[in-house]
Amino acid sequence: MVNKRALLSFLICRPWAYPLMAGLSGGRCLRILAYHRVLDIHEPSYPFDNELISASVHDFDRQMEHVASHWRVMTFSDAGEYEKNGEGLPERSLIITFDDGYADNYENAFPILEKYGLKAVFFLSTDYIGTNRPFWFERLVYLVKKGLIDTGSLRLARYADSAGRDLEREGPFSPADLHSMALRMPNRHRLELLREIEERTPQIPEEDIALVRPLTWDQVREMAEHGMEIGSHTQSHLILGNSSPEEAARELALSRKIIEDRISRKVSAVSYPIASLDFAVNPIVLKLVEFAGYRWGVAYTSGSVRDLLRERYMLRRLKIERYVSFDRFRAKLLFPSIFA
Repeated sequence: MVNKRALLSFLICRPWAYPLMAGLSGGRCLRILAYHRVLDIHEPSYPFDNELISASVHDFDRQMEHVASHWRVMTFSDAGEYEKNGEGLPERSLIITFDDGYADNYENAFPILEKYGLKAVFFLSTDYIGTNRPFWFERLVYLVKKGLIDTGSLRLARYADSAGRDLEREGPFSPADLHSMALRMPNRHRLELLREIEERTPQIPEEDIALVRPLTWDQVREMAEHGMEIGSHTQSHLILGNSSPEEAARELALSRKIIEDRISRKVSAVSYPIASLDFAVNPIVLKLVEFAGYRWGVAYTSGSVRDLLRERYMLRRLKIERYVSFDRFRAKLLFPSIFA
C-alpha cells in the first residue's frame, strides 16, 4: 500500500513544485525543530535508547544545508529582540533546538551548524553536564536491553497505582515496562525505584558509557561563545508535572542560575522534559516557569507556533527523527500541520 504522506512529500519536493509549495506554506508561522542527538549507530547492537538519535551525521548535514538555504534561523534571544521592538518575526523564521546535553551535540552537530553559519539552542540538564554519568533514562534503557534487571527482586507492586498500572488485570511488570512506568509515576516514587534498581544492578562499562557521555562545561562555553544559545532542561531531567511545586521551582531556578554562572550569559528559555506526555506540564508548572524568570517555555508537542507571545510558555516543535526521509523533512517544514 502506498503511504499517502510519503507520496505527497515526494511530490511537494520535486524541483518544479517546491518553489510554488514554499509560497503557499504560511511562512509567518515560527518553526522550532526538536533534536536530541546526531550520531551514527549500528542499530541492532546499540545498547541505549535508539529513539533519541534524531539524525545521522550525514542526514543532519543535508538537513542543515537545506535550512540554511531556505529559512531564517534565529535563537530565542533573537525572537525576544523582535518582541521587545514590537516587530513580528520575519517570514520563514526557524529555531533549531537540542534537548538533554549529549556530547555528540558538540562533536557532531556543532561543526555542521558552524559550517553553514547557523545558530541553535541547546537545553541542558545541568546535573549531568561535566560528569561521566549517563542520563537516568539512558541507564534504565541500557539495563533493560541487557537483561540486567530482575523485576522479581524489586518491590514494584507499591508503585503500581502511581504508574497507572492495574496489577490484577494487566499482570506483573516486565523489565520492558519499567521505562514507561518511571516516566509516569510521581518523582519521589521514581527516585525510590531508581535507587532500588541502582543497588541491584552492575555499573555500566566505560566503553558503553562513552556512547551517551554528556557535554562538558568547556564544550558548552565554546558553543555559547560561537553564538549558540544555552537553555535549561531542569537539573535532573525532572518531569515537572510529576513533581511537587517546591521541587519544580527549585530545579527551574537552580538550573538557570548554574548555566548563567558557567557561561556568563542570560538564560531565557526552558525545555520541559518528556513534554510529549500530557501530565508532564500543567498550569502550575507554567506559572512556576514564569515566576522563575524564563521568557519562553518549550514543549515536545508537534506543530508550529502561530502566536509567539500567546504561546510563549507552551511553544510547539517539529520532532526530527532519523527514519524520516529528506523529502519528508522538507515537507514537514513547509506544512507542519500535515506532516508533524
